[in-house]
Amino acid sequence: MDYYTIAFIFFAAYWLFVIFLDNRGVLARYNISAYGPILMLRTTQGLGLLDRLARPRKFWKVFATVGIPLTVVAMFFMLAILLIGAFRILLTQPGPSAFNAPRNVLLIPGINQFIPLTWGLIGLIVTLVVHELSHAILSRVADIKVKSLGLLIALVPIGAFAEPDESQLLGTKAEAGAKIATRAERLRVFTAGITANFVVAFIALMLFFGPVLSSVAAVQGLGVIGVVSASPAEKAGLQPGMIVNQIDDTGIHNDHDFQAFMNTTHQGQVVTVHATDHGTARSFVAILGKNPDNTKGFLGIRGGSDEILTFLRGLPSGLNTLQGWAALIGLPLLVFSGFTGNILSLYKPIGLAAPLGSGIFWIANVLLWVGWINFYVGLFNCLPASPLDGGQIFRELFKSLTEKVVRSKDYQDRITNALVTTLGVVILISFLILLVGPYVFSAF
Repeated sequence: MDYYTIAFIFFAAYWLFVIFLDNRGVLARYNISAYGPILMLRTTQGLGLLDRLARPRKFWKVFATVGIPLTVVAMFFMLAILLIGAFRILLTQPGPSAFNAPRNVLLIPGINQFIPLTWGLIGLIVTLVVHELSHAILSRVADIKVKSLGLLIALVPIGAFAEPDESQLLGTKAEAGAKIATRAERLRVFTAGITANFVVAFIALMLFFGPVLSSVAAVQGLGVIGVVSASPAEKAGLQPGMIVNQIDDTGIHNDHDFQAFMNTTHQGQVVTVHATDHGTARSFVAILGKNPDNTKGFLGIRGGSDEILTFLRGLPSGLNTLQGWAALIGLPLLVFSGFTGNILSLYKPIGLAAPLGSGIFWIANVLLWVGWINFYVGLFNCLPASPLDGGQIFRELFKSLTEKVVRSKDYQDRITNALVTTLGVVILISFLILLVGPYVFSAF
């Protein structure tokens, strides 16, 4: 029985159990709502703490206000990326890949093949708590009642929420004498979650790319990052995570030494590769194949532990270009997903981090995933489509513009709703093209 079948059976059993509890009234008794397999767990615990956190009102107002132009810039950035991506799919008509596979659509750790369960779950929980807590704090800053806090659960946490009083926040059917939020207050509430995600991302990634990466070095030798399928290296038994120290009588200290040795070889040559496998010395005999790029021999291992560190350390300096930002967005999906698995044996802590041992890699992984998921979720929420925060922000900003040129409130609402709806449809169609397009094109 494969992984997907087991996961499906387990999830189906969980869903049936949710239905059973819901029908018996057990969930309602504990103020839990069920929406299909998704549970909304509410609590009023922590509302007092929320009021205390909201006391430096001037700070929070400045915090959220500064985030408004940042969110607008990110809004157009994300919209441009989405539209360009959809256009490229229509133009190039590629086939299906891991990037548009159904399991990789959502940022669900353990299901999404690019996001490790442990580190991804830590990053996701921090992201959701930071986002929703910021909404709640800015609601209290504006004297808007927060009815509850809670989590969205579908076997694992998939979301968090704060329930501000919508009649106060949106100005619809508020109780007599209740505070109605101004447009500026609504914008600050909507922007707070995105701004908080960006701030946490900045701090976490600054620590990761700075002091943490400076405390890590590649071990001496050629760290094997990958092995080509059906290659001489695979046949000989070489695997990712091993460290090549010597081939025949030639010492291998880095990728340059390896390339220099391979340039002296030819097809059919028999070589003995000396490597360490997680600290154990081993030797492998391989018969070299023909290099597809030249007349030299071909072993079929991909090194580059030093190159990965060089790339990571240089990434922040490239953020003055769109390519640099694209590299950051795609970092854990395309290049580096953390110091885990076989890659872990290719690096060692140095300097002040040496006493921490493997603990420095735990710190690095937490910072990478907390930073990246906060950054990605913040960007995604900037999209000008309801019910995302970006959709609410765009609605408020555009309506403020229509009020200056259109006198009729009815026309103001109709124009704003028409534009927001149109944008939502365009964004939805773009996502469908990105996710479904390759499967459709491959069928013809």
